[in-house]
Amino acid sequence: MQRNTVQKRQVMDIVAQMANHPSAEAVYDTVHSAYPRISKATVYRILKDEAACGGLLAVDIPRDVNRYDHRTDPHWHIRCRRCGRIGDVEIGSEPIDMGGAPHGWSVERIGVSFEGLCDECAGLTDGE
Repeated sequence: MQRNTVQKRQVMDIVAQMANHPSAEAVYDTVHSAYPRISKATVYRILKDEAACGGLLAVDIPRDVNRYDHRTDPHWHIRCRRCGRIGDVEIGSEPIDMGGAPHGWSVERIGVSFEGLCDECAGLTDGE
């Protein structure tokens, strides 16, 4: 059973407030500025533990640092190739057929990420 410590509530509140798929370092910086006595190891452990038990979603974007998402419902992510901003991609209500798993395997999670340009950076690409 996981304990609901003051530090855990602080970290989880900050991740929800940031709501921008923050890195562990960004979460630590924000939490530490509000609560200077919390250690980096504590923040990283809380993030890792919460992702492992489903309280947070660990966002794995290729060529990027590990990030965390307060949204744990099924959705995918898109990363702007210019500024690095991460956005959510909603999954439709229809079942997704990704093909069959190899014999002897069971699929537990499907991870999909997209890359493109965010609306702000797309405006900067005129003439490219």
